[in-house]
Amino acid sequence: MKKILIIDDEKSVQESLTIVLADSYKVITAFSGKEGLELLLNNDINLVFLDIILPDGDGINILKEIKKINPELPVIMLTAVSKVSTAVEAMKLGAHDYLTKPFDVEEIRVIVKKIFDQLRVKQKFDLLATEIENLSGIIVCESQKMKDVLSLASKAALYGSSVLITGPTGSGKELIARFIHKESERKNEPFVAIHCAAIPETLFESEIFGYEKGAFTGAFKSKPGKLEIAGAGTVFFDEIGEMPVSLQIKMLRVLQEREFSRVGSNESIKFEARVLAATSRDLKKEIELERFREDLFYRLSVIPINVPSLKERKEDILPLAYHFLSVFRTQMDVKTKSFSPEAEKILVSYDWPGNVRELKNIVERVLVLKGNKDIINADDLPEDLKQTCVETFEDDKPFEEKVAEFEKRLILETLNKFNWNKSKAAEHLRMSRRVLGYKVEKYGIRPEEKNIGNRGQY
Repeated sequence: MKKILIIDDEKSVQESLTIVLADSYKVITAFSGKEGLELLLNNDINLVFLDIILPDGDGINILKEIKKINPELPVIMLTAVSKVSTAVEAMKLGAHDYLTKPFDVEEIRVIVKKIFDQLRVKQKFDLLATEIENLSGIIVCESQKMKDVLSLASKAALYGSSVLITGPTGSGKELIARFIHKESERKNEPFVAIHCAAIPETLFESEIFGYEKGAFTGAFKSKPGKLEIAGAGTVFFDEIGEMPVSLQIKMLRVLQEREFSRVGSNESIKFEARVLAATSRDLKKEIELERFREDLFYRLSVIPINVPSLKERKEDILPLAYHFLSVFRTQMDVKTKSFSPEAEKILVSYDWPGNVRELKNIVERVLVLKGNKDIINADDLPEDLKQTCVETFEDDKPFEEKVAEFEKRLILETLNKFNWNKSKAAEHLRMSRRVLGYKVEKYGIRPEEKNIGNRGQY
């Protein structure tokens, strides 16, 4: 609940403002400037009503002290006599508004609501400004596997259920989480990413739940946590498997009871955000090793989504490469427009252990070094890519034979995937069962070769 401090030596003014505001805010009162400053130092105050004339000094001087303590804190000046010069001075010093007694009750409510609405908008804007690059990310895909992922993510976006996104590092899990947020009714609310692997265990609780002033050494002022900042938006726990077990218990309680408290406070805060989580770990194995709570796992994985590695969706490599080429070409103002056919073959043949992130980094590196060229050739690519693919391109087999080998391997792997159900395999390959049967006979593919298809080649 927001806290409002009223500094005024008239009890009737304190009582009037308290009656107007107490139904929606916690109101604290002070009869003097000194008392008001002490309360400000020891409480997390969100708004101040300050009288111009106080028993122990000028309200203008108190305003100066308030702004030293918290320059962003909104202050509404109060006076029994309207004086233009005083109002101008107060506004120059950072006062938010200037009211003359007696007050209009409805005006007070409107002004306070407007101030807190503006603060919420500013908080969202500041948060979104830090996330703008990620929020503008585009999901580029041609493969059916990724299209299936996006279809599932679109369905999940319609509801408030928790989603657990799995997949190898660098495969685009956070991009899927942001896609779900942008497709949901919460799209105009904050998206707050919590990177569990990047937060020291000693700071985890205070970062997520926030803390009150004096809660621990170094807590010189109160600070809202990530859950509070998210409001009615989306909280994304990246690498949730790295979350300490002690905090997993507390997060489970938050998900069950939909409320939490700042460190050092007994006051409950309603938790309204949706929870998305991602991990590159096998959480079921982590449960067996007692490093992850089984009850939290089932709370998070109401809707599981698995993002395949780039190696599993080769069709996406060139579209992604050209997407990154376009992005970096604009950012760096370079002339490169495309990759040569030989360079494209190397990009497609490479296994990309670092997934989409590695591809993005490679394209950026190549443009930094070779951005003065119209076309990126095979020789312009890093040596590790070329060395990995050297066997593929140094043999003297004709092109048709290479295509046939690739087609045979693709058909074999698909048949293995569907346990040699030719109807399902044909549907997946988007060919008729008759054509599939012809190619199986043509290439001499037999069920006893099933083990060949498990080598991870595509």
